Amino acid sequence: MPTAPNGPPARLLLATDLSGRCDRALDRAALLAQAWNATLVVVHVLESRLDDFDYLHRHELPSWRRAPDRAALAESQIRRDLGTGPNAIVVRIAEGDPVQRIEEIAREEGCGLIVTGVARDQTLGRIFLGATVDRLIRRSRVPVLVVKSRAKRAYEKIVVATDFSDSSLYALQAALAHFPNAAITLLHAYEPPFEGLTTRTDLSDQLAAVEREASAEFLAKSGLSEADKGRIKVLIERGSPDSILRAYVDDVGADLIVAGSHGRSAVFDVLIGSTAKRIVENAAIDVLLVREPRAAGAS
Repeated sequence: MPTAPNGPPARLLLATDLSGRCDRALDRAALLAQAWNATLVVVHVLESRLDDFDYLHRHELPSWRRAPDRAALAESQIRRDLGTGPNAIVVRIAEGDPVQRIEEIAREEGCGLIVTGVARDQTLGRIFLGATVDRLIRRSRVPVLVVKSRAKRAYEKIVVATDFSDSSLYALQAALAHFPNAAITLLHAYEPPFEGLTTRTDLSDQLAAVEREASAEFLAKSGLSEADKGRIKVLIERGSPDSILRAYVDDVGADLIVAGSHGRSAVFDVLIGSTAKRIVENAAIDVLLVREPRAAGAS
């Protein structure tokens, strides 16, 4: 059984490329840091310029021909964009592989959450994962919040996707601990085996009963307080997990999806590359992906 988080993280990391697509992530990270009284660590990773002649020989040029210091410019922009934001801000400008450096700095700074944005197709307005975000959610041992919506207020309606595994329990515990004032819906969607090959109502009813029993057992063994259980609305629905999740989010106006990145079967261990990725890509709202510590340690 995973150990429940005691509360929100004391330090969180914002990964930004300083483009307009990261503005929403910056605003959300600042809002969370203020609400949690947490230190905000802002990380920008510079692209290597080893093949740039002017960069290699900049100190040999007259002062008026030298390119401005990129690290200083990046830090200046970050502090300007944050304005009068969180009280405690740490700016880290690094160089190298973005995902590797973000992971390293998250460990060095003791950050309990990574916040990042998504890419957008400027022609179609379509949201999609950039290569850095895709790799980050696959590799990071720290929970990753992928921000899509404007941060107008604190999260109020949260949907936690569950398969009744320890990893999804840890995701539920994280949602309860991080967002004590939000309404929580625990949503489980299931697809019966051999869907479409049988129309037997009795079999369908039996499967639904099995899923309800699994839900009751999951909560009974969760170790959650009665107060926390009282905050949770449980929904069990038949259908594709990402389709059911998307429909429910749209209908109730939820503003955050929380999901574990590992599950109760060997197949689920690779879902960070399929179902979880589809959730991140298809959801119109923010998504928090949480990796249970034992799963993270084994990866």
